[in-house]
This record gives sequence, structure tokens and C-alpha cells, in this order.
Amino acid sequence: MILAVGCLVDLKREPDHPDAEKYHQLARASLCEIPVMEETNVETITALFYEIWYLLVFSDKKKAAGYAWGLMGLTAKLAQSIGLHRNGGKSKVIPEEVEKRRSLFWELLYLDARLSLSLGRPPSLSINHMDCLQPSYTPEDGSDSQHYYQEWKHSCYKQCLAPVLDAISKPHLEYETVLDLDKHIRDFSIPAPLRNKDIQSRSLIMQRASLTTALEAVLLQLHRQFFTRALSGPEEAFNKRHKYAASVVAVFLSASRMIATVQELYNSEPHLAARILGYWSNAFSAAVALCLLVSRAPFTCLSPAALQELERARILFRSAKVTCPRAQQVLPMLEAMIDKANYIFNCWSTGQEVPTIVLRHITEDPSLDFDSNSGSQADTKQQTDSFGRSHRSLSQCIVEAHQRAKALFPLRKPCQCSSTVAQSCPPSHSWAPVPRLPSQMSPVLPDIPFVLSVPSMSPGPGGYSPAPQHASLNPASRGYSPATNIAQPSAYRAQSEGFYSHIVLPADGPSIPSPPLTLSPSSKLAVVDSINFEMGALQSNSDQALMAFF
Repeated sequence: MILAVGCLVDLKREPDHPDAEKYHQLARASLCEIPVMEETNVETITALFYEIWYLLVFSDKKKAAGYAWGLMGLTAKLAQSIGLHRNGGKSKVIPEEVEKRRSLFWELLYLDARLSLSLGRPPSLSINHMDCLQPSYTPEDGSDSQHYYQEWKHSCYKQCLAPVLDAISKPHLEYETVLDLDKHIRDFSIPAPLRNKDIQSRSLIMQRASLTTALEAVLLQLHRQFFTRALSGPEEAFNKRHKYAASVVAVFLSASRMIATVQELYNSEPHLAARILGYWSNAFSAAVALCLLVSRAPFTCLSPAALQELERARILFRSAKVTCPRAQQVLPMLEAMIDKANYIFNCWSTGQEVPTIVLRHITEDPSLDFDSNSGSQADTKQQTDSFGRSHRSLSQCIVEAHQRAKALFPLRKPCQCSSTVAQSCPPSHSWAPVPRLPSQMSPVLPDIPFVLSVPSMSPGPGGYSPAPQHASLNPASRGYSPATNIAQPSAYRAQSEGFYSHIVLPADGPSIPSPPLTLSPSSKLAVVDSINFEMGALQSNSDQALMAFF
């Protein structure tokens, strides 16, 4: 199994080298040569662990995740049969063997939790039924020591993954629990060497990418069901006071960061990143979430920024389609979804009828809120702050997204709702009032290093097609500075910080960037046959399947 993985990451070999699958088959045959149930040992468990890892991270087979799930169940039972889950302090085992057993079991715990979270199934191993201590993390020589990542990964399981799995496995998940877990995950500490991007060794680059995608995947899975419920309508119109509005912002933020992380990794290590298919599956699922957001809620201030991130995903997958089989496989579907999202957004921005969920207009004065369908005054009992319990970074995200929306599309044609409430309609892309933050946080949205253009979209006969005319924008003409020039303070890399730290920028530092980056014309590719759109988005029965994060 080690040779199988080695063939795939050996940059001297061609991508998806056939020897990898040959070694995989030989490894499976070798396991069949012994009575696994009777002669189980640490080496057997290790071989099975690497096979599960191979199937999840590197395999592009359709049923790879299902095979990995079955193998994980078997591996968990075999690990328990030889007592890997027990402390074993009284057993006569040499210290080196004790550390080996502990490391293997904690790796199994983490991998099992990630797999269970991805598939929405109960885990095979639980922290409540073991007393195996965490292994000791001995620093290695060199600045790219892997002991930081190993220690973080196992702590992440105990502090983040296990509580999330325990919460979502219950029949009735309280939304307050989701918000509390969200805050805990966002403030989870990250070792300083894994935050310092000045160190550009391949080992640390890969570790940082794995760490970021892991945290964002947990957040996306935590909020996924409430995100889809908020955008499913029409029993409750979606707006900023929707009881699940915080989950919509959380999914938008994590999906944006997921795509940006894969892009950053691909820019640094294009040949190696293209061979690790797990990154690309996560990036595609993140793009699906953003397409759903734009298609079903084009009226929020998140939509322009979401379309920016979708353009990032389009550029990323196009650039990797030659070397990455997963990128080539999903690119037609990705193009079709992004095109549809652009079309729906431009229909709304030009005042046209959009078959999305019902919008209940929100004004700064709650007493003037109206339902866009009936024109009646909204129930004042529902006028609560849906972000009062959420992590502060979600409000920060709205502020940054609102700034982007104002720079991208400052004007919108009049709304087509009833004339009796037309004057109460919010301005273009407004989710007014914008949250008032007591102090400025470090930016939470990823930088956008490319400059795009504003398309002038018009629906074509029988479908959607972009008009060729577009106007370019010059960032310097509006006084915006590129976000990449912002230097983070040294405290931003502190040992005890998480990705969404409460540490604020210095008072004399630069303001939060709001680059006037805009959208490129949509592709003219036809809609893929396998995609069916309902009310401007994916069918509801396919939302959960395509939004599978690992």
C-alpha cells in the first residue's frame, strides 16, 4: 500500500500511473493470504489504514468511498480486538511499540471521523469508548517538522470532530448547539509554524492546505442541513433575519476559503496537488454550495462575492484539467452550474422576474418591514438578531461581502414587487443594515488576486447566453489597494489563535480591502445532461449528494 501511494505522488512518474493500482491489488491479495480475523497484528491494521487512505484521497473510482467505509468498519473491529483502544500501561510492550500503537489508533480515530462526517453515517470508533492516550509528539529536525501537524490533527479530533459527530448524530439537533460548536471550531488554536506562510517548504505547504480544508470541511458539514433548509423555501422567506441566516453565511465563508485554499496549493505545488483528488472533490462541492446560494438568493450581498469565488473555481479547474483527472471529470458540470448562477443573478440585477424563493424585504427600521408577496407588515416577533449568538467572524464576513457588492454593482433597476411597498425595497445588494462591529477584525474572506470584468448579460432564446459587451474596471481608479499588499501583524500568527481569531488589526493599519473585482462573461457551454435545475438551482434531492465534503 505504501508503494501504491508512492507511485501516485512520485513526480518523476506520469499522473495516475498504472503501477499504483497494481500495487493496490497486490496489497489486497496479500491480506487474503492470511486469516485476518485470527492473526491480527499492528502491521495488518496499518496496511488496512493505508488502503482506506488510498481509496479516499487518491482513488477516482465511483465507489471508492463506499469501499473505504466498509473497510473502516472491519479495521475498527480488528483494532479493538487487539486492544489498540486501551491504554495498555500494564502490558509488557516496549516503549517504542506503545508509541506505534497509540499513533496508529489516533490516526484511525481521525480518519474514521472524517469519513463518517463526509458520508453522514455513525462513526465506527468513539472517544467515549477508549482510554488510549495521545502519542508523544517529538520534534523533528528542520523547520518543516510534521509533529506540529500530527499533534494538531489529533487535538482537532478530540476538540472539534468528536463533538460535531456526537451532535449531528442525534435525532433532533438544536440550532444553538450548532452555533456554539461553530464558535468553538473557529477559535480552535493553530500552531504558529502552520500559520507562517513565509516558510515555503513543500512539507509545510501541504500541511497547511490539509489543515485548512479539514477545518472548513467540518464547518461545512456542520451547517449543511441548515443551509439547504434556509434556501429551500417558500415556507419561510430568506433574509438576514431568517433563523438559519448564520448558516448561510457560514457555508458561504467556508466554501470560499475552501476554493481559495486549493487554488493557493495548486499555485505552489501544481503537479503534486493535481494528484491528490480529495482536494478537488472538496473544491467542487464548495462551488456547488455557492451556486445554490446565488441561484436561490441572488438578492443578498453575498451573491456578488460568491460569483467572484465561482470564477476563481472556474479558472482553477480549467487550469488543472490536463493534469488532474477529477478536475477534467467535473469541469463540464461546474461550467454549467456557474453559467446558470450568472444568468439568474443578472436577471435579478436587471429587474427581471427570477424564479427563486420568496424575498421578504428588510429595511433598517424593523417597523417598516414588508412581505414582498402580500405587502403586509412582517411579524415583529420574528425580528430578532439571527447573528446574536454566532461567531463574530460571520458578521465580519457580511461587512466584507457588502463592500464587494457595492463596488461591483452599485446600481440595480427598480424591483418588480407591489408598488405599495416598492419604496421599502432595499438598495442594490443591500443586506441593510450592515452589522456594526465594535472593532475591526483581520479580513476573513480570501484575497482575489485576479482582475475580472463586468458582463452585460442578456438571456438568449431557449436558454442563457452572455452578451459580448463588458466594461473593464481599473482598481487604481477607485482608490482600492490590492489585498495581497496587506501585512498581517505578528500577533496574527500567535500560537493560541485559530483561523477566525478575535485579534484585530492595529488602529493605524490598513482598512479591510474591498477590491472592485468583477465577473467575467459566462461560458457558452451547454448544460450537462446530468444536471436538472429547479427554481434556478439544483434539484433539492441532489443538493446533499453533491455537497459532500471530506
